[in-house]
Amino acid sequence: MVSKETNTENEEKKEQYVADLDEALEVAGIGIYNLKYSLVLALLLIASIVELIGYSLVLPAAICDLDMSDSQRGLVASIPYAGILITSYPWGYLVDTRGRRRMIIYSSLVAGIFNVLSGFMPNLISFALCKFFSSLCLACVSAAPYTFIGEILPSKHRDIILTIVNSAEIIGAACVPLLAWAIIPTDFRLVIGASYVFRPWRLLPIIYATFFIVPGLLLIFAPESPKYLVSVNKCDEALKVLQDMYAGNKGKKPEEYPITKLISQPIKRDKTGFLDSIAVQSVPLLKWTYLRWLLLNGFLLFGVFSVLNGLYIWVPDVINRVITSGGGGRTACEVIFDRFNQTVVEDAECDDTIEEMTFIINSISQLSCAVIAIVVSSTVKFFGKKKLMIGCFYLMGVFAILINFTTNDMIFAFLLSPIPIMALAIGPVNAYTVELFPTHLRGMAVSLSMMLGRVGSIFGSNVAGLMINNYCEIMFYSFGGLLLFCGTLAFILPNSRKSRTDQQDKIEAAT
Repeated sequence: MVSKETNTENEEKKEQYVADLDEALEVAGIGIYNLKYSLVLALLLIASIVELIGYSLVLPAAICDLDMSDSQRGLVASIPYAGILITSYPWGYLVDTRGRRRMIIYSSLVAGIFNVLSGFMPNLISFALCKFFSSLCLACVSAAPYTFIGEILPSKHRDIILTIVNSAEIIGAACVPLLAWAIIPTDFRLVIGASYVFRPWRLLPIIYATFFIVPGLLLIFAPESPKYLVSVNKCDEALKVLQDMYAGNKGKKPEEYPITKLISQPIKRDKTGFLDSIAVQSVPLLKWTYLRWLLLNGFLLFGVFSVLNGLYIWVPDVINRVITSGGGGRTACEVIFDRFNQTVVEDAECDDTIEEMTFIINSISQLSCAVIAIVVSSTVKFFGKKKLMIGCFYLMGVFAILINFTTNDMIFAFLLSPIPIMALAIGPVNAYTVELFPTHLRGMAVSLSMMLGRVGSIFGSNVAGLMINNYCEIMFYSFGGLLLFCGTLAFILPNSRKSRTDQQDKIEAAT
């Protein structure tokens, strides 16, 4: 009788150390272990934004050495977004089926290597090819870290950490004019051979490459996402990651982690061919339950990126035109139109000089946006990610429309320069994607929504290039209206709720 009661007590005690993955993450807590890997992954988000926005200052400084026309400049500026668009889908598949960590390491190192090579390329074609191959890896580097970070954090800390990490992109944007200002004006010349000259602009892509290579090497020592491990039937490995996480956060031994078993129903994966596997991975996303959120989040990101990466690529050049021309009581669009209609000397010497004022205005605006982003991100828990997102859309939408009414150069620069603040909306949108989709579809969902967003980058950069000279006012009205429309659509998103549980993933996977 005593023996039977003892066995019963042992069974009850054993049950107390069994938990699902979300509960296990809560027990592991948050501390140095989670935060150090979140920081490394944030460096990759910085790398992706530096690579994209860096074009706004690298290309104007390279027009003479690469013999690049304005139309070619616009085409080259679209390469990163085209690469992301082409590869978002396969990267989403690989991240979901081959692991977050492995794919991020591969993509970041390859992107870094091709960025280094681009700095040495002698002509436009070879330069563009290196940039294209590098861009094929950006879809993973710019999206997968969000999924990875969200899956190593307890649910109650996820929103604020993702939003703070999102502000890292604005910090990365602030690095662009600062680095360019420190390097481009030095104007050194290293002559190699008969015609090759290594000038300051070539050093910039090499420096930008370190933002990919360093985090990529550091992630070699990182663990895999425990949620991914559970989804591929590796619960023991997931438990080991959680034990190390607990030890790192609490300063205790891994063996002291109280959870001894994970309750989880892993997603069954059949061994099929690549195309069949992609189909299996993607068909569930066509269910209206998921499709509606995928389309909504994708369109919101379309609005964000059409301004953040599209219109913004022209901001340094536009500000330079307005500031150096002198307003004279004219609006910015009137100044741009007048300068466009000035007579151009056909045989004029190529001039790739960037005025110092351009660096100053961009540096001040980017640093200011970075400070604002950090302050807002750290307080997002008080007003929620949904209000933050809607506020970003409405604020920049109104600013874009007001540009057509101001005749003061400084006010114009003030209204146009805060565009990087739109990056604050990316984190909340991706946080909703992590929240609304099950584990086995999450990487694909984030990648696809980011892919739809990157269409906005291509759209924005090309539309701005076509309209800036002759249809400037219509352009700003259009971008402002798009942002206001996105802000209104964002009300459809549900209010913040707890992250999905493994039990929800299991039920929906079976339906």
